[in-house]
Amino acid sequence: MTDKFDNILTILEHYHLNYEIAEFINFDEVKLVSVMDWFKDELDFSLKNRGEDDKEAFAAEFIVVPFLKEIWRKHSQLNLFSHVQIKTDDVVVIPDYLVTAKTPTGYKKVYKPLLLTVEAKNENFDEGWKQALLQSVVCQKLNDSVDIPILSIVTTGDIWQFGKLEKNLFIRHPISAGVQHVEELLGILDLFFSECEQNLEH
Repeated sequence: MTDKFDNILTILEHYHLNYEIAEFINFDEVKLVSVMDWFKDELDFSLKNRGEDDKEAFAAEFIVVPFLKEIWRKHSQLNLFSHVQIKTDDVVVIPDYLVTAKTPTGYKKVYKPLLLTVEAKNENFDEGWKQALLQSVVCQKLNDSVDIPILSIVTTGDIWQFGKLEKNLFIRHPISAGVQHVEELLGILDLFFSECEQNLEH
């Protein structure tokens, strides 16, 4: 089924969605998140020691994950998953990383998807956003509600872009964030995770 969704337009048309580019994050109001020197040292080491042969996997493990994990520690109501399969009807997708609500029992299982991240393969953001859009639709259907916004991130590790599926409107934020601004990027992620916790009320 996913093979027939070869571009963003086909997904929008199939699911009767609208698309918009709009600033839904106010970067001026983002609160910087300070980190210990070891975090910056580890990041600096990773950035200096990348190669072409392991570029995507390396970015995922040594750049993307440390940022997500650092913010996840601050949000006890949320779970972070890596490469879990989620599906609805005949569509199966595997977000690179998925943030969900914790189950009422505390048992770690995918429950109420709230945010997903996708790596931009070979720095192809169009392909990354196609995947993010389809995965957002699957998350929305799993929640059985259009009232819970699904946040999304597409990143190469160096460049981070942000989106949101709200009811039938998919919004892309036009401004990217960069890994070189560590405290600002962590602040944006903290804002996203905080919004996820607020959305749990739905």
